[in-house]
Amino acid sequence: MAGTPSPLEAFGTRLRNLRKARGWSQEELARRTNRHWTYIGGLERGERNPTLIVISDLARALAVSPAALLEDRSDADAHPITTKLGASAVDILSAIEQGFRAQVDVKGKLAELFMCHVFQRLKTEGRIDGLAWRDVDGQPDFLVTYRGNDLRVECKNIRNETFKRPPSYKVELQRTRNSMDGTQTRGYKIDDFDVLGVSLFNQTRVWKFAYVATRHLERRPELRDFLVIMQRVPIEIQQPWTDDPIRAFDDALGRTP
Repeated sequence: MAGTPSPLEAFGTRLRNLRKARGWSQEELARRTNRHWTYIGGLERGERNPTLIVISDLARALAVSPAALLEDRSDADAHPITTKLGASAVDILSAIEQGFRAQVDVKGKLAELFMCHVFQRLKTEGRIDGLAWRDVDGQPDFLVTYRGNDLRVECKNIRNETFKRPPSYKVELQRTRNSMDGTQTRGYKIDDFDVLGVSLFNQTRVWKFAYVATRHLERRPELRDFLVIMQRVPIEIQQPWTDDPIRAFDDALGRTP
């Protein structure tokens, strides 16, 4: 029977999980922290003892707090949500597992969380000036301040099914609620947000994103102010889509990066 992981092994496991959640190789994390990839491998295997400087550099690159690398995740019941819901972490996860809609909702929030990590890193690097993660009906998920401009970013998950001809991913642009009087409130208008960020997790099993300025999205032929509900996302990211949010921000502002 395997013994209890050592503190260094537990640290390495947390580091590996955070790295993989961002779709990064060991080489990419090494590049972002100015370390050699073999050193990152040693950390993940629990063979190296990181200094406070190393932990700080890793946390900054991963856009998490140093505590996220150091704390024992086995004590999940200490999370405030367990007190709020009056249930253990296992009970909460078991309930989510039994509900398709609950899993869809959680994946939606996870996409926002990991996108927020991307934006927080950009803010730490001084590449954006401000960031607000919002949870307000009718409002885009993020407000990003970039080059003196406020840009509204909507976050969506790619769908499990794809377009066949030509082969492409599919993302649904529709709100969950409609108006009581039947007016067009579920559909998005072209000016409801400035940039769309799409999580590719449902197709790639990695929390990577593709971004596009809203003006490039397809509009409905009969309602030109509204966006087509099912939009195409290229499987191989190509213009006007990009995996770099800064490029999408510049595009939304009509600027060349």
